[in-house]
Amino acid sequence: MGSRICPHCGALNSDTEKQCARCAKSLPGAAATAVQEAWFSALGGEAPLTRLYLGICVIVFAIMTFSAGKLEVLGVARRSDALKWGALFTPLAREEPWRYLSATFVHFGVLHIVFNMMALWDLGRAIEGRLGPGRFALIFVGTSVAGFVASDFWYAFGGQPAFTAGASAGLFGLIGAWVGYLYAAKDPAWKQFLVRVFVYAVIFAIAWPVNNAAHAGGFAAGLPLGFLFYRENRPWQRNKLFSVVAAVLVLASFASIALSHRSPYWQELRRVELERGED
Repeated sequence: MGSRICPHCGALNSDTEKQCARCAKSLPGAAATAVQEAWFSALGGEAPLTRLYLGICVIVFAIMTFSAGKLEVLGVARRSDALKWGALFTPLAREEPWRYLSATFVHFGVLHIVFNMMALWDLGRAIEGRLGPGRFALIFVGTSVAGFVASDFWYAFGGQPAFTAGASAGLFGLIGAWVGYLYAAKDPAWKQFLVRVFVYAVIFAIAWPVNNAAHAGGFAAGLPLGFLFYRENRPWQRNKLFSVVAAVLVLASFASIALSHRSPYWQELRRVELERGED
C-alpha cells in the first residue's frame, strides 16, 4: 500500500483514501497525483521552489558568462548582457517595471552568486520547509520586488542612477520573515539571529559595493509576512490558494526575463559597446 500527501494541508494519507484524514478535503485523482510526482521528481521533494529559483539564478549566470567569454570574480563583463537578462537600471525601471522582478536572477561575478546561492539554499530550505512552497515564493519574490522598488526610489531621490541586480533583496526578505516568525512565536532566538545578520550585513557593506536600500526594503517587507504567517489560523485551509500564488509567481518570473530579452535598450547598449571595441 502506498501513500500520498494532501495538497491542501500536507498530511500523509493512504493512496486508497479519497478524503484527507486531517482536513477532510478531496484528495487529487490519478492524473493530478502523476503531475505532482513529476514535479517532485524533477526538483526534489525537499524545498522544490528553492531549488527552482536557485537553478534559474545559476543558469542565467552561466549563460551570461558563456556569452561574454570570461568569468568575472566581482562585476559584470558586459552591461548589455546584464540588461538583456533583467538587470535593473534606475531610469529604465519606470518604462520596464518587470525589471523589479527579473533583476533578482542576475548576478555580477562569482562571489556575488556564490554567496547569494549559499544563503538562498540555507534560508530557502528552512522557510519553505516550515511554511510551504507557496508562502516561500510569496516572501522571496514579493520582498525582492519590494526591495528593488525601495532601491529605485532611494537612488532617484539621491539623483544617482543605479545599475543593480541580485537575489539579496529577496534573501533579506527571507531573513526579515524569519525574524518576524520567531518574534511572533515568542522565541528569543530572534534577537541573536537579528544581531548576527546585522553584523554580516555591515561586513559585506564595507567589503563590497552592495545595494543597502534593496536589502533594507526587502527586510522591512519580510518582517510582517513572517509575523502574519505564524499567526495564520488553520493555514492548511489556504495551501491550495498559495499553491496557485506560487504558480503565478513562477510564471511571472520567467515572463520578466523574457520581456527583458525583448527590450530595445540592451540592444542599443550592445551596439555602443561594439563601437567602443568592448567584446
